[in-house]
Amino acid sequence: MRRVGEGEHADRLLAAARTYWGDSPGGDRCVVAEAYDDDDPRVVVRTLLVAKAICGLVSARLVVLAAPEWAPLAEAFGAAPDGRPEVPPAALVTSRADRAVEREVPVVLVHGGGTLKAYALFPDQGPCSLREELPARIGAFFERHVWPYRETIRPSAERVAWRAKSGGYQIRTETERRQLRHYGCARLGIDADRPTIAVFGHSPGLDEELFEATAEFAARDDDANWLFLDPVPDTGNPRIRGVTGALSANVLWSVTDVGVTFGDSDLPAFGIPLIQAGWSEGGACGATHVPRTPYELRSLLQEAIARHAKGDTILGPEQRERARLWLWLRSCGADVPSQLLPHWEHGDDYTRVLTVNLRHAERDGDPLYAAVARMWKRREPLLTRFDFHDPAALATTLTPSRSTR
Repeated sequence: MRRVGEGEHADRLLAAARTYWGDSPGGDRCVVAEAYDDDDPRVVVRTLLVAKAICGLVSARLVVLAAPEWAPLAEAFGAAPDGRPEVPPAALVTSRADRAVEREVPVVLVHGGGTLKAYALFPDQGPCSLREELPARIGAFFERHVWPYRETIRPSAERVAWRAKSGGYQIRTETERRQLRHYGCARLGIDADRPTIAVFGHSPGLDEELFEATAEFAARDDDANWLFLDPVPDTGNPRIRGVTGALSANVLWSVTDVGVTFGDSDLPAFGIPLIQAGWSEGGACGATHVPRTPYELRSLLQEAIARHAKGDTILGPEQRERARLWLWLRSCGADVPSQLLPHWEHGDDYTRVLTVNLRHAERDGDPLYAAVARMWKRREPLLTRFDFHDPAALATTLTPSRSTR
């Protein structure tokens, strides 16, 4: 599963890929696909397929920068053997882009999970970075094409939220949550009458200023319980607990009254307010509170604790709605099904299923190519399953469902 090297399955996949792609576009332009650090064929194949689709759009050849073990697969996909291009490529397709680096060419960031997910940044007005520009552009897409049609999307969004909840956080009622919350607080030895703030998702070296501000606030705070899923220095505050890997999702989210995250999280979709102290693609979609400075972070924490003491919350109804719509967009609206690509969860069977798909699927009319073309021609920040520029078609495509709120 981990590599496409020697063996019967590998030989069949390489033969199917060579047959499927046939002649490759030539010309002076190129599209670069990066697969340096990836050891998972699911990631590499997605990267190559998106890059090949862009090659077809711009009449460019494919150049693959990858570890040596991926060379046979890159060659089977029609990669040019000339290594690094001497001129700027028409696009860079990668799964591990440095978010802080400013780019002068379009960057397509391919994600794991689902069938095919990717975000894109088009620096049409000068160099820009994923960190600085991508959330704002996704937020603008959300405001233009998702939020105004929330009534149409809501049934599907609730179905997606229900499925996501049943896969991890399985509490069905507030009564169940209260009962499990008291059990969890007793197990952790924390005061159930105080709000519990869970801090998670921090990566060393990123967002250090806001993480340190969170830890310092927690060290001085006497009004809340604090659960750190990430390592935190011993502060001597008895209300701070390190719970890395110690709790199930049901217990953890039942005791959590406020989350502080340094990445993406679906907690607001399930009624738990979230302070997003780190970067995420959907950070500008309005589902979370986003502090920019330690002062703003401390103010939000103080407000969250004070409101909880009055039986209130910093999560508004609109934020919860936006959170469910962002969950739907990320899990459904921006997850493109394809006859070519197996679903991520095929796991160890992925290579065999991909081989079968390449032998029997035709690229004519495959949603992958239409989605890449939409994104590229309209300069949109993400691949989309539907044509969001046609709300009437969107309404007929989405399937109504019974409310699960």
